[in-house]
This record gives sequence, structure tokens and C-alpha cells, in this order.
Amino acid sequence: MAESMIPIGSISIPLTVPFGLYPIANISIGTPPQPFTVKIDNSGGDLWVPSRKSDLCKVGDCSLAGSFDERRSETAISDDFDNEFRIEYGDSSVYTGILIQDTVNIGEGKITDATFGLVYQSKNIPGNRMDGFVIKGSLGISYDKAQSDRNAHPYTGVLELLVEQGVIARRAYSIWLNSREEIAGHLVLGGVDPTRYDPPLVGLPIVPMTGATSEAMVNVQLSSVICNNCDGESQVRDELVRDAIIDSSTAGIILPAQMARAILKDFGAITDSLFAWPLVKCNIKDLDASYDFHFAGMYGPKITIPVTDLIVPHLPGMKFSNDEDACLLSIKESGREFALFGSTFLRSTYIVADLDSKTLALAQAKEGNPRMAAPEVIEITGTSIPGVERVMTSLDGPSPTPTEPGAAFQGAPVYMDSGDDSGWFPNDYFPGKVTHSALPAKFTQTPKAKPR
Repeated sequence: MAESMIPIGSISIPLTVPFGLYPIANISIGTPPQPFTVKIDNSGGDLWVPSRKSDLCKVGDCSLAGSFDERRSETAISDDFDNEFRIEYGDSSVYTGILIQDTVNIGEGKITDATFGLVYQSKNIPGNRMDGFVIKGSLGISYDKAQSDRNAHPYTGVLELLVEQGVIARRAYSIWLNSREEIAGHLVLGGVDPTRYDPPLVGLPIVPMTGATSEAMVNVQLSSVICNNCDGESQVRDELVRDAIIDSSTAGIILPAQMARAILKDFGAITDSLFAWPLVKCNIKDLDASYDFHFAGMYGPKITIPVTDLIVPHLPGMKFSNDEDACLLSIKESGREFALFGSTFLRSTYIVADLDSKTLALAQAKEGNPRMAAPEVIEITGTSIPGVERVMTSLDGPSPTPTEPGAAFQGAPVYMDSGDDSGWFPNDYFPGKVTHSALPAKFTQTPKAKPR
């Protein structure tokens, strides 16, 4: 039986976002604690780490990310478990092993008898030098229904255990990732930090994905995307996307085909099979343009992302055939009618998810020094998120009217598999020069004002 824990109300956890990919955090498992660095996955419900015998540690170095040796833990329980663990991500990578139990320490929080996956085998692992550490563990903080093998081997997830054992009051969390120039942010389990966002903080209903009967991931509705300073005017990409998933385990932003193609045209982006994301001229990052992402109509939350934050910084040697510097654009086409908002989106967005009330609140994130004073956390204890000005119940009101309307898009979103862990490159090597020339962008050629 789990021992009674001292309530601490909320847990603040420092995050790192290496190479602009996805947030990672430090946890420990076992008695005495064995340290791990794991990916934070708010679209999944599983905690998993590699075994010391895992092939992940044989082909790569686990000394930094950690590997688990159950024989060294006094509190590990594995004899009662013969259930196989298996998780597959949207990039086709697969991790398999067994389910075991042990004590898990997350920040100042501690839970006992936590079930997690101990991974021994993996396949289709994306290997590239940009995230050469490769994922070697994941902490899922979504609904238990989002667990990889929920039907065959259900168990209580980490967020639920934190509530059951009295560490936090509700299944809730907030994420702040800061700007691309910084690599650090914060995850707060059970609380919200009002110093990390600019009001208003507006709530949205978390809705089941198309074809599903209940919530599993943080899925909301995207109503439109507006380009500011496209040829000197604002242009709307007006499409109701019923499946818009906020996914911290994905690097960029993935949009329905027609919406994505229109935005890629704005950038003059080209695609190349050697690259996982489109290519653009690097100097576009210096232009004064941005995109507004509207959720739940014109009265819902609006998140503005500057063009510069959508471009992955240039790597030396990556050039177009005409020798112009080539950069990666962190927006691409989904191939299916859904939207997936990863770390690129989260750097401009402060999110608060209350899974108990099925509410996701969004606000424009503040940039700031992650090493400043400790977060000023307000615990989430009641049935509403502290600081939320309003909660949308549906698509309230029309989409914003553009100065010059763009094409009207229609879409019928369907089910998708979450997770795109391929990083920025799909291959084991840096591809270097691109075989194409760059295309012109549609943005007004006005440089950003330099800060005084």
C-alpha cells in the first residue's frame, strides 16, 4: 500500500529544450534514487525509461539520460508483473519491455508504487545528430486513456497518482518554454504561474478527437490562422480544424494540407526528401511579420508567433544551390486533416491544462530569464483555473475578417497518431547543400526594429 505523502500543493520542475526540439526534465526512480532525463509528453499517459540492458544503451550512451537497474532498488516490484509494455509514436518508432512498479521522484514530489514501462527493445528509432541523445525516456502527463496499451494493460498514471497520494489537488499542469534564444523553461504540476504570461488567459474545452467518445489528449479547435504583413496586408487562412492537439513531444507545428501549403507559400518554402521540415531563406527571420493563431472563433484566445520564431537557426554549411543560407521552417503539412502544436508553438504560448474540468487555458507567453526568481505559483485546487478570464463553450462568433481574404479552406479532420520524434532531420547525417534554389517570400520586406 502506498504510504501517505505530505501535501505540497504543486510541483515546479525546471525544463530544458535542447536544439529547440521538445522539453526534457530530470526525475529519479527507485530507492536509492536512480536519475533520469526524460521527455515531457503532455499527449501521452505513459512513464517509461530504458533498462540497463536495453538496446538503447548498447547502441548509444545512457550515462547522461540514465538507465534503470531494478536490482539496485529496494522498492522495485517486478515479480507481480508479467505484462508487456509497448508504445509506438507517430514517427513509427516503437519501444517494448515490461511494466514494473517503484517510487518516482518528480521535483519535490514523490509517489510510491508507480507503474512504468521498463524498455528493453526499440526499433525504427530516428537517429540524427541534432538530437543525438535520442529519446531515452518519457514522462506522460495526459489522461490515463492516452496510455499506449490501455485496453490490454490499464494502470494508474503519474498525474493521477500525484492526486491520489495527496501531492497535488487536481490533475492539472502548466507549461512555459520561453523564447528560442533560451533553452530553459518550467513545468508546474498542480499549479499556474501568472508571472509567465500576458493576460487574458482564456479557457477552451478539451474535446474528444474526431471519432472518439472520450478525451485522451489535449485536443481543442483551431478556427483560423492570420498572416500579418503578407504583401503588406493581413491574410486569413480560415479553416475549422476540429482536431488541434497541443503536444509538447513534437518539435514544430503540423497543419492540415491546404492551410500548411498556403503558409509555406508565404515563406517561399521548398521541400526536400533529405529534410524532415521545409527549407526557407535564413534572412526571412529578420522581417517584421507574424502569424496569429485563433482558437474557438474571434472571442477565443489568440496566440501571435513572430516569423523569426518559426525558423530553426542556421547551421554552418547548409545552403541552397545558389549559396544562400538555408534554414528549416518549423511548420509542415500533416498529410491528414489535423493540427499538431509542438514546442515551436509552446514557446509563444503559456498553457494551463485542467484535465479534471476538461479545460485548456491559453495566453501569450512572456519572455524572460528562466533563472529569475522562483515561479510565483498559484495552486489549482477548485473547479476553475486561477486567472482565467473566460471559458469558451464552442466556436463563439465568426473568424476575424482579413484585409484581403485568402482562400477559404474546408476540412474534415480524422484520427491521427500523436508524436513526431524525428527531430529536424530524418537521417543519420547532416545533408549540407540543398539541390534547389530558394524561392521568394511574400512578406513585406521590412526589417524588424532593433531594440534600443
